Amino acid sequence: MAKTEVKRHRTKLLPEMEGPVARAYARGRGTAPQLVQYREAAEMLAAEVPEGAKVLEVAPGPGYFSVELARTGRCTVTGLDVSRTFVELASEYARAQGISVDFRRGDVAAMPFADDSFDFLVCQAAFKNFADPVDALDEMHRVLRPGGTALVQDLNKSATGTQLDDEVAAMDLGPVGTFTTRRTLGGLRRRAYTPEQFAATVAESAFRTCDITLEGIGLEVRMRKA
Repeated sequence: MAKTEVKRHRTKLLPEMEGPVARAYARGRGTAPQLVQYREAAEMLAAEVPEGAKVLEVAPGPGYFSVELARTGRCTVTGLDVSRTFVELASEYARAQGISVDFRRGDVAAMPFADDSFDFLVCQAAFKNFADPVDALDEMHRVLRPGGTALVQDLNKSATGTQLDDEVAAMDLGPVGTFTTRRTLGGLRRRAYTPEQFAATVAESAFRTCDITLEGIGLEVRMRKA
């Protein structure tokens, strides 16, 4: 990808996720079936991090995944989100669940953490919203300890309309939910990265290289700090 294309990604505006908008998002993501999915995904990730690892989730939103990850007992979890509302909701949820997670407000492009603070970093469904993606990657690199891994999971811009349709159909949302979810995913896809675009963005960062895996409508990017 040409360097100018990376710069266009940098100029995107962040969506406003505060107040009622954030609370509505939290309700939509906090259904019983989705909480089961968060728990299963957290257990899979916990199995690959070292016992006692310090894990940072970037843009945890309402905090469901962070709480489930901490619930495994294998690692200490910190969450960093730019939204005040999300930090409040996530902190309330963790307390209600009796789980210890340190949720903080901050910008991914200027994280309030010392160098080499974390063993593992995860960012789900949020990278496409970052206004300064290269700066965000550089900060992820900075706060990771040597040998640490950053995992980014997000929508694949190359996902086809048929793939989006199949993904939504599998959710069994009913006519209205199917329509709105499909429309939302279509909008999000426009902001997402192709594998080639993501690799080119990583190449401009301190990580330099990455491994990208495609699954369904998503892409998974792993970056290691040497």
